[in-house]
Amino acid sequence: MVRFHLATAILSLLQFLPSSNNAVATAAFLPTKHRRTIPFSTTTSTTTTTMSAASLKPYIETLIAGERPLTSEETQEAFGEILKGADEVQVGSLLTLLRARGETPSEIAGMVKAMNDACNSVDLGSDQKLLDIVGTGGDGADTINISTASVVLAAACGCTVAKAGNRSVSSACGSADVLEALGVKVDLTPSQIVECVKQCNVAFMFAPVNHPAMRFVAPIRKKLGVRTCFNILGPMTNAAGAQHAVIGVFDADLIPIMAGALQEVGRVDHAVIIHGVGLDEISPLGPATIFEIKNTAPTGETKVYETKQFEFDPTSIGIPKCQLEELKGGGPEENALKFKKVLEGGTHTDAKRDSIVLNAGMGCYVYGLTPTIEEGCQLARETLESGKATDVLNQWMEASQAIAAKDKEAVQQAA
Repeated sequence: MVRFHLATAILSLLQFLPSSNNAVATAAFLPTKHRRTIPFSTTTSTTTTTMSAASLKPYIETLIAGERPLTSEETQEAFGEILKGADEVQVGSLLTLLRARGETPSEIAGMVKAMNDACNSVDLGSDQKLLDIVGTGGDGADTINISTASVVLAAACGCTVAKAGNRSVSSACGSADVLEALGVKVDLTPSQIVECVKQCNVAFMFAPVNHPAMRFVAPIRKKLGVRTCFNILGPMTNAAGAQHAVIGVFDADLIPIMAGALQEVGRVDHAVIIHGVGLDEISPLGPATIFEIKNTAPTGETKVYETKQFEFDPTSIGIPKCQLEELKGGGPEENALKFKKVLEGGTHTDAKRDSIVLNAGMGCYVYGLTPTIEEGCQLARETLESGKATDVLNQWMEASQAIAAKDKEAVQQAA
């Protein structure tokens, strides 16, 4: 029965894909109602699919057969071809089958590895400790840019930040949109990003610059008009290889998938995956579910992860509950104004400032500035009240503009 339904889905897709004009898929992946049970790790089958003339057909046939998922290696190979510009119908078929069956952590890990292989990486040095605070998006809440403001505060606290992001897909204002409205140059090259981090301890990595191969996938995703695995890969494919990460997901079913994938890829040293109340981040709306991944092996040795899942209630550190309306934002210009206001110094507070403190505090904890989440939030609060976050934002704007202008001038002189 499963085989019949999957084959039918592919036949329908082959008729539908070339001419569809459906809207762009939203910026989050939501598992289908009837999915496989997904373990934290998937045993690799001894029988593997081999590529033939860069065709995705063997992988498609394996998934239609329904006897096993793809291995991590197979998925890495398949997505490597997708990111080189594989046949659109085959790509759409593979993505649809993966979605219908439910991606395993190992399959997602293979995708992440392929994305990492194809990206324009940012080399900040193997010894440079880096933090990213990022979410899948897709919660539809249209709040202020909480994770983006949080990285500014985290940088002010002492973290070195390499923030990955893009323009809005499903919300009124994405991270790139609000930063651009603030005056931050978002489309810096990898070498310019390195310089920006050196100058102000924070930089933005714009997805189209660092993951140019996604241009092959974008039109296919648009034609499909449904959520696919690509909607959750962004937070796990930091081009600078950030070893410390706060990753928000709006759907709790994504936690085991992403947790298993992160451990299999093995790039992170300390990360948390967060599912908040209706949002892809911690907020005063209520308790958040947190899955923590921490490497316990000595530096230089194969990573050994210790994991735990728990709830964190902001009221436990004196932050009162709020309503969603108190976190609402708008378009880029409106969010830029609120962004500046939320980072101002002073002891005043509200739900927006509390949200920034919570997420930056979590960032300070996974980065290693504090031994507990509570102490991380305390450090974030003190830093916010001091006005240092506004100073970092201003430094970021000035540094990014100066770096971009300098390189533009050099190009013009060379011409």
